[in-house]
Amino acid sequence: MVRAERWAVAATLGLALGVACAGPRYEPYPLQLRAELPADAFDRCRAELLRSYGGLAVADPDRFLLQSGWTPSDEPVGERRASVFRSEDARDLAVVVEFRWLTTPWFGLPHWTSARGDDAAERELAEALRTALTAAR
Repeated sequence: MVRAERWAVAATLGLALGVACAGPRYEPYPLQLRAELPADAFDRCRAELLRSYGGLAVADPDRFLLQSGWTPSDEPVGERRASVFRSEDARDLAVVVEFRWLTTPWFGLPHWTSARGDDAAERELAEALRTALTAAR
C-alpha cells in the first residue's frame, strides 16, 4: 500500500513538472505585407537591419536569410540579435529577435542566459521592415 502511494505521488509530481515546464512553441513574427515582395526586398531588409542593428553576421540572398550579430541593448540591459528569413510558406517573411542578458550566480562565473524571443523588438523591427518594403522606389 505504501509503495503504491509513493509511486502515485512520484507519478503525479513528474506529470506536474512536465506540464509546468512545457511552454508554447515559439513562433517567428510574421511580416505580412498583403502584396508581393519587391524585387529588391533582400537589399531593403539588409539596409534596415544594418540601420537597426549595426552589422550582419549572415547575409545569404539565395536562402533569403539575414542575421545580425549580438548588439548591446540598454532597455533592458543585455544583447539582441535579429533574423529575417522567408517564412515556411515561402510567400512572406518572418522576423525573430532574440534577447539575452548577463547573469551572475551565487557561485561560479557570470554567463549569458539562453536566448529568448523579444516580442516587442520583433514587432518594432517588423514595422520598420514593412515600411521599408512598401515604400515606393
